Amino acid sequence: MNTRVFQTLHQECYGRVLSAIRGYVRNQEEAEDVTATAFATAFKNRKTFRGEAAFSTWVHRIAINEMHANSRRKRTVSLDALEGVPLQGLVEPDLLDRAIDRASCCRRLRLALRRIPGHHRRALVDHFVRGYPVKQIAKLQRIPLGTVLSRIFNGKRILREAWED
Repeated sequence: MNTRVFQTLHQECYGRVLSAIRGYVRNQEEAEDVTATAFATAFKNRKTFRGEAAFSTWVHRIAINEMHANSRRKRTVSLDALEGVPLQGLVEPDLLDRAIDRASCCRRLRLALRRIPGHHRRALVDHFVRGYPVKQIAKLQRIPLGTVLSRIFNGKRILREAWED
C-alpha cells in the first residue's frame, strides 16, 4: 500500500475510529491521541496489511490495542519518580493519636451505654452493632415491631443525653 492510498483510507475512516475510541475513553483529547497513534502505527506497518479485513477494522483493532496499552501505562507509577522527595511528607500521620482517640471514644461510649436501660441498650446494640434488621430483633426478643422501633428511637435519645453528660 503506497502513501497516497493510505491517505485516502485515512480520510475515509478516521472519523469512525475516533468516534469509537471516544466512546470507550470518554475523553476527546485522549481519543484523539489514541487514534493518531493508531494511524501512525498503521502507517508504519502498512506493508503488513493483508486485506483480509477492511482497512477500518484493522485500524480500529490497532486503536483498541493502543487504548489498552495507554491505560496500562497510566496505572504504572515508577518509584524512581520519588527520588529526591522527602519521605517525611509521604509518611502517614502518627497512628498512635488516632488509636488513643478511638480508645477514648469507645470507653466513653461504653460508659454511656451502661446508663441506658437494658431493653433500650439491647435494641440499639442488636440493630447498630450486630446489624440485625428491626424485624429480626422483634422476632428474637418476641416483641412487636413497633416496640423495637420505639426502643431504638428512645434509646438513641437517651444515649445522646448520656453522651453529652
